Amino acid sequence: MAFYSKKYVKLTEKWIPVSKTVSCYDAHRLAKDIEKESTVSQTDVMAVLNAIPTVMTRYLAEGHSVKLDGIGSFFLTFECKKTGVDTPEEVSMDQVTNIKVQFRLAMKGGSMKGKFNNTLIADDIEWTYLPSAKGESFADDAEEDEGANNEQGNQGGTSGGGGFAG
Repeated sequence: MAFYSKKYVKLTEKWIPVSKTVSCYDAHRLAKDIEKESTVSQTDVMAVLNAIPTVMTRYLAEGHSVKLDGIGSFFLTFECKKTGVDTPEEVSMDQVTNIKVQFRLAMKGGSMKGKFNNTLIADDIEWTYLPSAKGESFADDAEEDEGANNEQGNQGGTSGGGGFAG
């Protein structure tokens, strides 16, 4: 079961549903549950999860993307200074201001309303209203927002983080 709350968007003066995360599971929990689903021990799963950041970093530095079936692909991108250069010969890495790891979700087709859907989203997900921690009051759920349609990135439980070790 997944959860949602209500949020007031000041820009549109409308209420919208937003996904709510009730907790965060770490790599140890993931390893424990993978152990139950396979013949691999929790210790072995943790060893693999802890190796992923090192191996992926090496692959990305060598110019490769990394695809995890059913999850998505990781690849490098970068941002450049807003001003370009006049000729191809002037192009250099000195123009780069930020290097990023980009993630593209694996998608499956034809689920909700004919749209493509992330493979990590269950087809039969059930949403349950979760009032704010302040209480049941409708007004207490209002978090004024200047137009952003998300809560914690509206990713419903995913959050950034360095590695898998927890």
